Amino acid sequence: MQKIVSCLLFSFLMMGFVSSNCLATSLDKIPAKESSKQWEVVVDKADSQDPTSSISDKPELYKFYSLDIKNNGNDNIELVRVEAYRDDPNTNIEFELFTIQNDLPEKNLSPAFHHSNFPLYTKATELKVVVTWIKKSDNPNDQRKYREQFVFKQ
Repeated sequence: MQKIVSCLLFSFLMMGFVSSNCLATSLDKIPAKESSKQWEVVVDKADSQDPTSSISDKPELYKFYSLDIKNNGNDNIELVRVEAYRDDPNTNIEFELFTIQNDLPEKNLSPAFHHSNFPLYTKATELKVVVTWIKKSDNPNDQRKYREQFVFKQ
């Protein structure tokens, strides 16, 4: 009886492990897309105008991607910051890939964002995109920041 219970428990654990890995968005399947009520985030092939800027000196270490963020929720918003991080399989530290911040009035990020070319370490298993925005208001003191995180796994 104990062997049957042990076998069943092991089987359920293995099925749960396999199914949880299948649900993760894979960067190997490009384009990869994650959505919420407010945003749609798409990671795709690099689309730089200069083809040499999308080719790595060490293709075994880095691949290049593009990132598109579109607002599919409230239109009366303004992007404040877009950040991208990757993991390192040997540590718990996340490495910043880029941060684009709307800190100057003339550098207005519309409710959409495009990054045409960023490198991602081939051994990274996770890409995290953090989107920060505000709802536009006539009163600057009423503007609260909102943040949402999207995770793409390999």
